[in-house]
Amino acid sequence: MRKVFVLVERRADYSRYKPILEKLKADPFFETYLVVTGICLLDIHGKDINYIENDGFKINATIPMFDPAAEDNGAEMVRSMSRVLTGVVDELEKAKPDVVLSGFDIGGNFAVTIAAAHMNIPVAHIQGGEVTGSIDESIRHAMSKFSHIHFPATEDARNRLIKIGENPEDIYVVGCPSIDVLVNTPYIDKKSLEKKYDLDFSKPFVIMIQHPVTTEAKSSLDQIKETIAVIKRMDIQAIVLLPNNDAGHSKIIDEIKKSGINWYPSLSTNDFVNLYRNAWALVGNSSSGIHETSTFKIPAVNIGNRQKGRERAANVIDVPNNADAIEQGLKKALFDEEFRSFVKTIKNPYGIGDSAEKIVKILKEVSLEGKIQKVFYEG
Repeated sequence: MRKVFVLVERRADYSRYKPILEKLKADPFFETYLVVTGICLLDIHGKDINYIENDGFKINATIPMFDPAAEDNGAEMVRSMSRVLTGVVDELEKAKPDVVLSGFDIGGNFAVTIAAAHMNIPVAHIQGGEVTGSIDESIRHAMSKFSHIHFPATEDARNRLIKIGENPEDIYVVGCPSIDVLVNTPYIDKKSLEKKYDLDFSKPFVIMIQHPVTTEAKSSLDQIKETIAVIKRMDIQAIVLLPNNDAGHSKIIDEIKKSGINWYPSLSTNDFVNLYRNAWALVGNSSSGIHETSTFKIPAVNIGNRQKGRERAANVIDVPNNADAIEQGLKKALFDEEFRSFVKTIKNPYGIGDSAEKIVKILKEVSLEGKIQKVFYEG
């Protein structure tokens, strides 16, 4: 038996962990120790711990990470990481896992990666090697250097890991596990979904997800105002999901709540995926626009610098944080029939929906001996 430690902080990482957790749960070879922290514990962000429990996963521990009354700034992001770092050390001592499965580029997973590496516990990191346009990139690359086994999504990411000194023998290209969720989520009847969310899928409908850019936190209010102005000016149907709680989030949330646009702190996986299936486009700066929209063959209007440099399919329309540019991008995404027809032909560079199967197979077969003492790989 092999015990795997997983920490979930927000809906973005849970969407990627979910198919992996399902396969780990189904295989008696594995025991999973699941810790929930971050905004998954906060009402204002939808308290996603409820969705995790409803999906049937046993939660072994929770770690309070954020102080809802604290200031919205970079200093509080650091304090929150220190809280979860202290808490996760206790849980690692209690769980005594064989391996930690960490991922992506967010504070809670950064903390558990650092802690496990210092405690001589092998770390397997999902989606290292990718490029993004904020502090997230620094966190992601740092996590890779603390990790011992790598599960990048693409060959491009694999090559970048090798360039920063990771051994090719420890790198396995597996795709993005959130694609597994998109492919395998059961269908919900369109009519019932339209009724529940007061939508008409025969008319233009967009999902909007816009997070703060940590390195541009002071501009968050101006940036969200530009996007909201376009949605209202074009008078299109939209569902807005509230952002994560990186520095600059509070002004975004306040502006969304008073915009009059239909917003939700979070959604169940089933509802979100089925709304996604019927959306005409996604707009904002979420990694979902980069990783996932090409699976559903819909355009993504990617705003600003948050995903700058990230590998993407040709369905992504990059625009600056400017209302006129955003509107031009949305008009192309929604009404340019030639472009929309082209989007139907593209392939997703992040995989076909078999990532979880690959990850679990490797976790089952890979030797964990001799992984802790890392050596810079020079080719």
